[in-house]
Amino acid sequence: MVIWGFAVAILGAMSVQLFHIITSDNRLNNNLDKAQAEAQLLKLENGQLQEDIDYFSKPENLTKEFKAKFDYKKPGEKLIKIQ
Repeated sequence: MVIWGFAVAILGAMSVQLFHIITSDNRLNNNLDKAQAEAQLLKLENGQLQEDIDYFSKPENLTKEFKAKFDYKKPGEKLIKIQ
């Protein structure tokens, strides 16, 4: 009888530990999924930023954007503004 009580106690303790391991594993998997999704978004953002860097690294593109944003024109240059 004592052996059965001892076996039930051990089984109960093991069940509690197994429950904690499973819930911890689920929580870690959820955190991993969130981190992977965030990493994918950051990779996309990084790619867009790299494209912007490549674009603005060219002086003609930088001049074009400067003119467009600030209505800048070189002396003697005509500007047609369309709204």
